[in-house]
Amino acid sequence: MRAAVLTGPRSFQIETLRVPLPTANEVCIRLEGCGVCASNVPTWTGMPWSRYPTEPGGLGHEGWGTIEDVGAEVESLEPGDRVAAVSYHAYAEYDVAPAHAVVKLPPNLSGVAFPGEALGCAMNIFNRAQIMPGEKVAIIGIGFLGSVLTRLAQHAGAHVIAISRRPSSLELAFRMGASELVPLDDHYKIIAL
Repeated sequence: MRAAVLTGPRSFQIETLRVPLPTANEVCIRLEGCGVCASNVPTWTGMPWSRYPTEPGGLGHEGWGTIEDVGAEVESLEPGDRVAAVSYHAYAEYDVAPAHAVVKLPPNLSGVAFPGEALGCAMNIFNRAQIMPGEKVAIIGIGFLGSVLTRLAQHAGAHVIAISRRPSSLELAFRMGASELVPLDDHYKIIAL
């Protein structure tokens, strides 16, 4: 299989490795894709704490694909299941993941790119926030996660204030149901809200 290795800031190479074998409670996934998390950016750009080279496929943790093989103790998943997973080496053609970190995708998502980990994060944030109807909720930064949270909070009946530097992000927040759009160009104006 092929796997990406970051060799330095903004530099990578492709290595060829053996396909990983799952342990008793793991599955091996033939990956279709992997999301790029904001947590990957510091290593990509070369922050002082970054270490190179990364492990093959390393940093990738938002993968989706089809199960190729299952460990001896895995009962709820089987080869051929299309899944999303939280794993640790998904910038590759294959990765292994604990069975408890893998979710089957419904048939209506067949062929659709699905970085489920990011949606899982949004749902976790939303559930922990316990947003109630009529509350004011400020969401700072309207990327993928912020836009999903905007929709969830709006659907829960909150008054959503979207704050972002990018006009296109504020437009997205509006489409997702934000009640107020605040350009992040004056910190004092935001504090006054």
